[in-house]
Amino acid sequence: MVLEGEDLSEYKEKSFEDLMREVINPGLCTVCGTCVAVCPYNVLILREESFKRLGLHELEVTHDIYESIEELCQQCGYCYYNCPIVSFDLEKAEKDEFGYIAKDELGNFIEAYMAQATDSKTLENAQRGGVATALLKYMLEKRLIDAAVGVTTTEHPAWKPKPMVITKPENLMKIQKAKYTPAATVIGVNSAIYEWNRSRIAVVATPCQVHGMWTMETSPRGHRKIFDSLKLVIGLFCYGTYSYNDLFINFLAKKHGIIPSSISKIDLDTEKLRVYVDDELKLEVHRNQLHKYLRKSCKNCNDFTNRLADISLGGIGSTEKWTTVLVRTKRGKKTFDDAVKEGYIKVKPLPTEGLEKIKELARLKFQRGVVD
Repeated sequence: MVLEGEDLSEYKEKSFEDLMREVINPGLCTVCGTCVAVCPYNVLILREESFKRLGLHELEVTHDIYESIEELCQQCGYCYYNCPIVSFDLEKAEKDEFGYIAKDELGNFIEAYMAQATDSKTLENAQRGGVATALLKYMLEKRLIDAAVGVTTTEHPAWKPKPMVITKPENLMKIQKAKYTPAATVIGVNSAIYEWNRSRIAVVATPCQVHGMWTMETSPRGHRKIFDSLKLVIGLFCYGTYSYNDLFINFLAKKHGIIPSSISKIDLDTEKLRVYVDDELKLEVHRNQLHKYLRKSCKNCNDFTNRLADISLGGIGSTEKWTTVLVRTKRGKKTFDDAVKEGYIKVKPLPTEGLEKIKELARLKFQRGVVD
């Protein structure tokens, strides 16, 4: 944050205007929320409002919002210099974190497993094996953290994602299941600190959101209080996300007649989109039918397995109802091992062919971005 008497003159060459021109207008914004979280004057809460407007793609900033921001902006450059599109370098960050760059696109990891939550309610409501929820449940119940941050969905409009702060284990079900449209999770971490007064936080995040939090740690205009509050970063595998309007309104509602409020579950892997209504399969199409709706920032991303997370989780490589787990850091290993010992999670070895499939997809995304 800004300190009294601090000289910001060397950073004033860039501002929100530059962020608009270089990142938002070209469609490169990931909607990670970092710019909003680091703004020391709270000007970009106006930017946050644009994430919520149903009539917009999430990365859009309307003329009235832009004019309001420009009127209040103090030209400090925080938003620009903390944007991961501007400042982030994956290989440099990996070298800083682990001491060296991984030998392949899978990233550094200590151990790999198939895992599953042991709690029946957690597993029943899970997208796959419920491992993220089980880890957060363990950490909250053992008081290793005082808040968890994930993504829930709104009721009106249905399935519109938004970040959520969880302080009670019984509320973790609200952030279960995958969401395939972007949510500004970094804003949720900021909210946990400044609105909920929490200081020990675990977060479930996609690669771009992790990149944003990492940039906050390393940028000369960084916001280290947010990064330092993170006691565990659970990273999700990600092959790309879609605008809410494109996926739910244009594709599902208008093209296929599936009203978002009727959907009970969505499952999107590297081959198929499956949509369930009242827990029955309603639609199954090949993923390439959605490719034109894929957000531009996702097409440019090359981090499939969330290489900077403490623990990375995904569905690829494991059998149905099990989660693939890549344990990457020492604190990730301790947390995961302790959760297993305490009976929150059960594990199996990850099959070699499963690991090879993950490597293949990670290699494709690293070399080419998201492909058909």
